[in-house]
Amino acid sequence: MVSCREEVVVEDVRCEPSARGRRLSAAVRSGTRLPSARLHFTVPEGEDGWLPERGDAFLAALLMPAMSLGADLVVDAPVSGRLLRSARTVMEVYAAWWERLREVRVTAGEPVRARPGLDATGLFFTLGVDSFYSLLRDGEHRTEPGHRPVTELLFVNFEQHTGPDHDRLLDRVRLVAGRSGCRAVVVETNLRTLTAPLVRWEDYHGAALGSTALALQGLLGRCLIAAGFEYRHLPPYGSHPVLDHLWSTEALEVVHDGADATRAQKVARRLARSELALGNLAVCWRDRPGRNCGACEKCLRTMVALELAGVLPRCATLPGVLDLERLRTVPMGSADARDAMREVGLDAGARGRPDLAEAAALAADRYGPVPPAAVAR
Repeated sequence: MVSCREEVVVEDVRCEPSARGRRLSAAVRSGTRLPSARLHFTVPEGEDGWLPERGDAFLAALLMPAMSLGADLVVDAPVSGRLLRSARTVMEVYAAWWERLREVRVTAGEPVRARPGLDATGLFFTLGVDSFYSLLRDGEHRTEPGHRPVTELLFVNFEQHTGPDHDRLLDRVRLVAGRSGCRAVVVETNLRTLTAPLVRWEDYHGAALGSTALALQGLLGRCLIAAGFEYRHLPPYGSHPVLDHLWSTEALEVVHDGADATRAQKVARRLARSELALGNLAVCWRDRPGRNCGACEKCLRTMVALELAGVLPRCATLPGVLDLERLRTVPMGSADARDAMREVGLDAGARGRPDLAEAAALAADRYGPVPPAAVAR
C-alpha cells in the first residue's frame, strides 16, 4: 500500500428524518480537490431501519475518488469486515485498469457483526434494456427451487432531477413495479455531484450502485446490478463481473446480472415478448416521459436491436423506422459507446443484416480503430 499524507475522512454518520424522507448521511472532508460536504442517500418513502448507521456505503462511494487523489480513506464508522477486505481487491483492479488511480490505505471502524441476510432482493431499474432484461428473466425463474425473486425495483436519482418530467418518469417505474409484483424504491443522492470532479462516471457508476445497495442494508439481503456488456466482451468498466460482487457484505449479496447476452440478444430473448417493456422502454439521458430522443448513439443501437428482433414498430417510445444514414454518422463520445456500437453491429452481421452491420461499423470506426477483442469475435 502507498502511504499518503492527505486523507479523505468520513465521519458523523447518521440516519435521520429529513424534509425529503429518511436520510443516511455523513460528513466528508478532504483537501482542495474534494470539497467538504455531507454525502447523503435519501429514500422519500423509506421506513425506519432501512438505512442503518454504518460506514459501508461511504467506503464504496469514496474509494475511487480517494485513489484519484492519492489520499488515504478513513471511515469513522463501523464497516463490514468482508467489505474492508474486498476493498484491497477493488483497488488492485482499478489500478490495473486505470493507471491514474493509485492504491491507498483504507481504515475504518470496528467490523460490523455478521447477521442473517434479509429476504428482500433489489434490482437497480432504469426502464432500460439491461434492467428490463434482468427483471423479465427473474420473472421466468420465480418458481424455481431456491430462487430469491426480485421484490424491490430501485431507481436512483444520481442526477438530482426534479420537476414534472421526472415525476412522470417515476410514475412509469412504479407502473412497471406494480405490474411485476414488486415495490418501487426511489433513492436520491448527491453522490455523483460530489465525486464528478475526480472520477469518470463510466468508470465509477458500479461503485455508485454498490454504495447505494450498501446504504439500504436494512432492507436488502440481495441486490442485482444489470450488466451492460456480455461475458464474451468485457472491457474495463465501472460495473463488471470482476467488481460488483466485491461490494457484498456478510448481510448483503451484490450480483452482476445478465452478462449472458448482448443487447440484441436481450431484446430478442425477452423484451420482444413483453408489451410492458416495449411500452415503457427508456434508453437515453434525453428521455422524456413516454419518449426517447431516437437520435443519440444509445437510442440508435437499441433501435438496431429492436429491428433485428422484428419489433421496432411496436416500441412505443422510439421511432418506428431506423434511419441508416443517421446511424452511420451518429457522434460517440467514449470508447465504451464505440465498443457497444461494434457489438450490436456484429450481432446484425450474425443475424443476416449486412446493411445494419455496415452502418454500425462505420459509425464506430469513424471514432477509432477496432480493438482486438472486437476483431476476435
